[in-house]
Amino acid sequence: MYFETTYTVDSRDLDCFNFCRASALLGYLQDAAGLAAGEFGCTNMEMVDKYGHCWMVVRTAYTLDRPLVWRDKLTLRTWHRGGDKPLMYRDFDLLVDGAPVGRALSIWTLVNLADHTISRPNRFPEFAGTDGGDLIRDSKLPRLKPPADLAAVETRTLHYSDTDGNGHVNNTRYADFLCDAAGLQSAPPGSFVRALHIDYLHECRAGEALSLLLGRDGETVYVLGRDGQGETRFQGSLALGENTP
Repeated sequence: MYFETTYTVDSRDLDCFNFCRASALLGYLQDAAGLAAGEFGCTNMEMVDKYGHCWMVVRTAYTLDRPLVWRDKLTLRTWHRGGDKPLMYRDFDLLVDGAPVGRALSIWTLVNLADHTISRPNRFPEFAGTDGGDLIRDSKLPRLKPPADLAAVETRTLHYSDTDGNGHVNNTRYADFLCDAAGLQSAPPGSFVRALHIDYLHECRAGEALSLLLGRDGETVYVLGRDGQGETRFQGSLALGENTP
């Protein structure tokens, strides 16, 4: 089975090129994943209340064929792959006016709040018969392997405005960290984030500071966020596209 929902790209979601920001798109994807889980009683709140487990996103990525612009009606069609693995894949098709404009893929896990262990989805009866069936793909989303020659570009202090209801930095904000570190405001006119990949490694909270390191491999830009002890909290990559009429 699959779930569909539609979002209208709002002026608040636009960047300096009048394209939908990467963080805004991640917000749509995250919201759609939650709504889809609600269709079979597995929202984060429901999993906490019933089983003492919460959802955590481990990795997320998307690719776009064209930028999303103001007033685009973006339909997200999404389904999960189920299975007996501790990490559960969720696929997305992105459509505007019925035409495909991109794809996304995320990996989620269910964490026991009591002992921080990970539980397999097939442990919970709500998941039975709810996967994407014939829609399921075999694509994988491995962890990034950034180049070795990374250089520090800034130290970013995390604030109240970065946090969400869980008390830690919202998953979508890391896309802004990537785009800022990459200096996208200086990109050529018509540039947009064509591909994005983020590995969420350790939670971050307001008041902490991250050193952002940047490196390149061809057209791909890599950004790592490390804390004061040198531990990598997140890593991501992006590649730009050019809007052509």
